[in-house]
Amino acid sequence: LLAAEGALAEERLQGDAAGRRRLQLHQELVRKWRELGYENEPVEPRRQRNPFAGIDFVSQEDESYGRDVGCEVPLCWLRPAQGGEGTSSPSTLSAEGCSAAAEALRAHGAVVLGSLLCREEVEDLRAKLHMQVSALDRARARASALPPVREYDAAPLLEQEAELEPAVSTPGRRHFYLRGRALERAVRHAQAGAMPLVWEHLVRAREAAGLPAEALPYVSEVQLLVTDPCAIDQFWHVDNTAPGLSLFVPLTQVPEELGATLFLPGTHYLFAKVPGMFGIFSRARGFASSFFASDGVPVAALDAGDAVLYDSRLVHRSMANRKYDRTQVALVFRYDYQRPPGIGVTGTQLLS
Repeated sequence: LLAAEGALAEERLQGDAAGRRRLQLHQELVRKWRELGYENEPVEPRRQRNPFAGIDFVSQEDESYGRDVGCEVPLCWLRPAQGGEGTSSPSTLSAEGCSAAAEALRAHGAVVLGSLLCREEVEDLRAKLHMQVSALDRARARASALPPVREYDAAPLLEQEAELEPAVSTPGRRHFYLRGRALERAVRHAQAGAMPLVWEHLVRAREAAGLPAEALPYVSEVQLLVTDPCAIDQFWHVDNTAPGLSLFVPLTQVPEELGATLFLPGTHYLFAKVPGMFGIFSRARGFASSFFASDGVPVAALDAGDAVLYDSRLVHRSMANRKYDRTQVALVFRYDYQRPPGIGVTGTQLLS
């Protein structure tokens, strides 16, 4: 810079030639600064994650986990404005189908909802979550199937949400918690088609558990779950011992070898009262009837856009991803009356 300023001072006396030289030197400095990366600095420095974010210092409760806003109708039931997110009508069950699904959910603890999201909705969610697909896979994919995802890079998400740090439950599984963040607005419409069934089951579960009538369920978690290639088996566990539901919506195909979920049907009877089963003997009979009626351990193998809705008290685990070049990406919504941990760390280890 001193050399440049000296050259400018000497040539300032030479008239028009000095102006041209000054412009030339200025352009040369801008080019060098651009090559050194000065124009690529972030507008705002990345802030470190605040470990106390969302904690009410009076009640000492972590409100970022979820809070009831006192709305009697879930907001996701409301039809969005034209041009907004999820403008297409959500796929919903018929009255007869909803009754059959509610009965299967009560009796066995889980139900599969086929084609909850249409292809266009899945592609829209993939784009919003920056899921990249190779040109070769796109060319090979059939007209009715979505191309696979080889690997998932979360860097674009972290650019949008600097504090969005994944939690690792088991090696190879990354949980991005979107609850209360800007990305929640981009994905929340994916649960709309299942909400009538969720609402009906939770109301019955509240009555069976003896919870007060004013107790309202709330969306306790919104997760982006990424199962990387060669992820190991998950341990057997339950999400909560209090009444609740979990909705698993894959955005990629989930065959058995790609980390599908295993369920032990009827095990939700073992932890608390369920609708229609109040005594301990009736609950034991319900567990035995569901568990021994299944042909082995049910595997939730799903297509992209399908969903599985299961009781949070149902014992389950995810299998290993036996593929070295395929990644599973899914959205997980949780609905609770009371926040976990449920049986706690020790109980989960003993159950596992």
